[in-house]
Amino acid sequence: MVTVQFLKRFGLFKGLTDSELDGIAKLCHVHTLHANDRILEEGTRATDLHLCCSGKVDIVVWVQKPLNKHIPVDQAQAGEVFGWSALVAPYTYSASVVCTEDGEGIRIRGSDLLDLFHQYPHVGYTVMANLSAEISARLVQTRSNLITEWLSAAAPTSSSTWGEPGRR
Repeated sequence: MVTVQFLKRFGLFKGLTDSELDGIAKLCHVHTLHANDRILEEGTRATDLHLCCSGKVDIVVWVQKPLNKHIPVDQAQAGEVFGWSALVAPYTYSASVVCTEDGEGIRIRGSDLLDLFHQYPHVGYTVMANLSAEISARLVQTRSNLITEWLSAAAPTSSSTWGEPGRR
């Protein structure tokens, strides 16, 4: 069982009272994270919000052109959220998540949490404001990692670059 005190470890719930957290705790389901397991698949229907209690997960996106591969864009660890697409239309996961280190997670059905938000708008406002900050930070990290990956893929691999003397 997930306790109110445990949920206070997550920035997603910052600003909520014990009573409000108790309502969220009732929706939580603890599960084991196994290294190398794919937890979420980009492009699929988003049903569950996930909280990382321990261990680590990589958040990866598929880049068709020009790289044709999955690129790690961020990592969630203890105290962080992933699978937030279960709370945001169009309710489709925008990235895949692969467990990189054994641990534990909490799964909350997005529709149940949204129902709670409708019943208690202050809870919804607070969680969604916190989630917006998380999404913004993740977007900055994603952009940085994608640029780094793109630049390393575009870097010359031989010594015959156009800038060398006699090659201009």
